[in-house]
Amino acid sequence: MRDYIEVLIENTNFSQNKPIREVVYESLRRTIISGVIPVGERIVEKEYADRLNISRTPVREALRMLEMEELVENIPRVGVIVKRISIEDVIEIYKIRHNLEVLASINAMDNITKEEIRDITNLLDLTEQKNKEGDVQEVIRLFGVFNSKIYEASRMKRLAGMISRLNEYLQRFRNISISENERREKALKEHREILKAITQKNKEIIDSIIKEHLEYSLEIVLAEIDETRK
Repeated sequence: MRDYIEVLIENTNFSQNKPIREVVYESLRRTIISGVIPVGERIVEKEYADRLNISRTPVREALRMLEMEELVENIPRVGVIVKRISIEDVIEIYKIRHNLEVLASINAMDNITKEEIRDITNLLDLTEQKNKEGDVQEVIRLFGVFNSKIYEASRMKRLAGMISRLNEYLQRFRNISISENERREKALKEHREILKAITQKNKEIIDSIIKEHLEYSLEIVLAEIDETRK
């Protein structure tokens, strides 16, 4: 049996208080987005249902949800296969991200407290220290914490979830964009500039920094996707 089905089973938690179709949908989605299931791989309802020891109905319903999300596609006489992330998909995601990130930062301007500013400043100091120590994984984690704190300061409860779901599509590529030391240092500098612009309530600077921040990341992600297709 293929290894990715074992990963799917590990990702499936039926102890949750959710309908089975949602549990299967979430586990399939997580496994597909992580890149474990190869692009073009056919997903056979019966095979998955048998391994998960459930009926085929929740698997079929989960696949329909994934098809609506354009993570899989149903090809006549072939079946349901994992869909490749297109260049157009990536560009669209980054355009949406830009607008949401700017929205979060602008709302944070009017809501962030002095305590939150001090907390985020300390976080950036810690991130810089970890970067100097070469702890790449911790730097990546702390970058995520920085984003979460900005979203929290925006007081927009739904925004973090929306951005998180967008980022999931590109997670296997995004970490590559900050794996190089030069890029991490640039990202850290940009984070400090974003915080400064928030405290100074400068919308134009916020938009400019976030645009530059995401455009550079987009270039690297697109280059990596192109490389995987050679």
